Amino acid sequence: MEKKEIVPIQIVDRNPPLSPTPPAKSKLAARVKLGQAEAYIYNGTDKYILATIMKELSIHASRLHSRT
Repeated sequence: MEKKEIVPIQIVDRNPPLSPTPPAKSKLAARVKLGQAEAYIYNGTDKYILATIMKELSIHASRLHSRT
């Protein structure tokens, strides 16, 4: 039986980019404001994150509504 060893390696990019590419700016899709809570929603936002934001804003809105 042949003995197998784990050998650490490191990958090095010998041709790094000449200049770093700036991240693309996302376009604002919606701004939601309820009382003092405010959320900016950008195009490309993950649907699960958006659902969480909307759920939290809904809870906040129901609290504001129950106070009046």
